[in-house]
Amino acid sequence: MATITMRRIRAGEVPFDGGTAVQEDADRPVFRGNGPDDYACVECGNVLAVSMQAVQMTKKVRIRCGRCSTVNVSVIDGHEAAASSSDAPKRHD
Repeated sequence: MATITMRRIRAGEVPFDGGTAVQEDADRPVFRGNGPDDYACVECGNVLAVSMQAVQMTKKVRIRCGRCSTVNVSVIDGHEAAASSSDAPKRHD
């Protein structure tokens, strides 16, 4: 299982049909799936989603961290091919 650091939203980055989930309890992840990866806040490292499949973490899914209030988004869309670039996910195995 890997932990992927999410990224901050960019100015004006609003998905057409997306939404922002709010983490009300900083000690509980917002989403829980059945995949290999956990997703952490870019600012404070708080775990926001656990056991997620890449296709579940699209750029339409934003999460406001319950610890530091940073709005996070997946580094790459789960439907995009993982390409090596400066925005590539940071994996911590």
